[in-house]
Amino acid sequence: MKISNKITTGMVSVVSLAAVVAGAAPAGAASAAGAAPAKERAVQAQAVKVPMGAAGTCSGWKKAGSLPLKWSKVSDNCGHFGKPGMKMGYAWKVYKGSSICVEVKGFVNGKAKWYKAGCGKTGAIKVPWGNVLAAKEMKVKGAALFDWK
Repeated sequence: MKISNKITTGMVSVVSLAAVVAGAAPAGAASAAGAAPAKERAVQAQAVKVPMGAAGTCSGWKKAGSLPLKWSKVSDNCGHFGKPGMKMGYAWKVYKGSSICVEVKGFVNGKAKWYKAGCGKTGAIKVPWGNVLAAKEMKVKGAALFDWK
């Protein structure tokens, strides 16, 4: 039985994307973490996390992926300061896969609210942010790899 290169590449992409979304550890990380007790592994995992506002991680486009039929959440893990009346901008563009449906987080009177941003391969929206310090988050549904900011 002969399997075409496109099918093989597509399956590897889907399996890799599923591993990333599921939070799989990078190759080689399991052997180092496997030797440590569970409590130490939890502390090590927290230490690897990028702190809010780290230089270079909070500007520009970020890469992400989503799965079909399931809402995936992405966050930039950066603190964005707001002020009364401020609106926060979101944008996305799919570079591999189908159209995606997007919801974005904004704030009304200091409380988080999710706004429907529509479906498509590209899009942008501005939502109320207000006087808060929070990370930008999007909920995404659809099989795709995309950039967002």
